[in-house]
Amino acid sequence: MFTFFSFFVGRTFSRIFLLWVLFALVQESVLAQPVANAPNIFLSITAKQQASLGIQVAAVQVSTGGQILASGSVVMPPGKELTVSAPYAGQVSRVLVGVGDSVRVGTALAYFTSPMLGDVRRSLNEASLDYKNTSAAAQRDQAMFDEGIIPAVRLQLSRSKQEAALAQFHAREAELLASGMRFDINSGYATGILKAPLSGIVSEAFISVGQRVEAGAILFKLADSSQLQLDLQLSSEKAAQLQVGDEVSIASRNAKAKIIGVSRAVDASQSARARATITTRGSLLAGELVSVTVHPRGKANSDKPGTHWLVPSRAVTQWRGKPWIFVANDASFEAKTVNVISSTDDLSLIEVVLPQTSKVAIAGVASLRALLQKDE
Repeated sequence: MFTFFSFFVGRTFSRIFLLWVLFALVQESVLAQPVANAPNIFLSITAKQQASLGIQVAAVQVSTGGQILASGSVVMPPGKELTVSAPYAGQVSRVLVGVGDSVRVGTALAYFTSPMLGDVRRSLNEASLDYKNTSAAAQRDQAMFDEGIIPAVRLQLSRSKQEAALAQFHAREAELLASGMRFDINSGYATGILKAPLSGIVSEAFISVGQRVEAGAILFKLADSSQLQLDLQLSSEKAAQLQVGDEVSIASRNAKAKIIGVSRAVDASQSARARATITTRGSLLAGELVSVTVHPRGKANSDKPGTHWLVPSRAVTQWRGKPWIFVANDASFEAKTVNVISSTDDLSLIEVVLPQTSKVAIAGVASLRALLQKDE
């Protein structure tokens, strides 16, 4: 009985295993069929259907080889952006400039009132009077010493007091100078004027009339936007290909730049950084994020012509785990698999064989992919 049971179980297991193998082979052949024909999948779509689906196309840009796509932010060079803060705890009594105003060095920004400012001015005046008195005493003792009335020790003591008073006066003067305050004859004793430390524009203002602030509170931000830089974020692989002097182009802003520094050390997000100075400004604005193309020097294109292209990133879609594009023909779209070499939020560098005048779908891509899935 045991032998019969073993024979029955063995026969059943063998049949199940054979059926499973046959099912796997059939499934593999079915799934492999669309992939094999993937480069030649055509979707017939009329012009009216394209309009209803919102499909738009754009021409591909030929890649000259060696380009590196990256993202960057437009920033001010070091030392060209300054913060004006409250030197003491006090109150803003009058605001003279607003965001976007152009200022020069010494332009009045706001009137600032503080009791501590009055104390500093009083201390400065006292130090000035003390220095004048000690200077007069030193001159008198010098005359008396020349006539032989007083000994040299007394003259030396007078000179020491004069030097101490001068040091005290310079210290009070430096304290007031460091605060950035200037004074108007018509303003109060405890009221000063905040002046612009550089020429540029007022990029931010954080105060209003009557506002009370603590010492060190940020009141204004000034920026000299006559020269801009790019702060690039790169992967370690991309950073290793760059060097100082490489050209950078920002096609969307008609601007150009040149690499002036590369840091191959990565931060917490595993990104390296590079700096580029803007040589052709175009329509760049300070603070905006842009997609850039870096052209490393001495890296020629050894690939076949017509295989590397720059396309908008929204033209590339994922299907069956691969990147695809839809190439426009007379009355249809051809779905093609591509190899994405590099990409940013705006541009993608792809590898695929295309004619020079090809156009790809950049809007309505989701609708085309839905039609592609429907034809499976």
